[in-house]
Amino acid sequence: MPTRILVDTNFLLIPVRFKVDIFTDSSDAVNDLTEFYVSSRVLNEIRLLKEKSKPSFVKELRLAETYAGQCTLIEDPGDGEVDDSLVNLASRERMVLGTTDSELRQKARKAGVKVIYLRQRNYLVLDG
Repeated sequence: MPTRILVDTNFLLIPVRFKVDIFTDSSDAVNDLTEFYVSSRVLNEIRLLKEKSKPSFVKELRLAETYAGQCTLIEDPGDGEVDDSLVNLASRERMVLGTTDSELRQKARKAGVKVIYLRQRNYLVLDG
């Protein structure tokens, strides 16, 4: 069974900002086939950011949406912080969490969730 990776908004921005192929490089980092998932809350977060951001960031967010389109959508009706819902969802579904947010990484690790993240701005590594 492939490793399932739940991505956050920052993870979807990696290809745009750092020219790292998250789909190929994640397979290398976990040493397995991968399947990618995005929660409905992350998509909503991207849409909200697009409404109130500068045009240059809106362009990056559109590309992030394109990458999100390559992931399987998971409906997440939860409320509260998006980060907390991602940790809960990843924990409940036994997924790896893809993020570049150090605070979110710490929350995930405390909850026993493995994390894949960008190191030295040029490669992905698995923690946990």
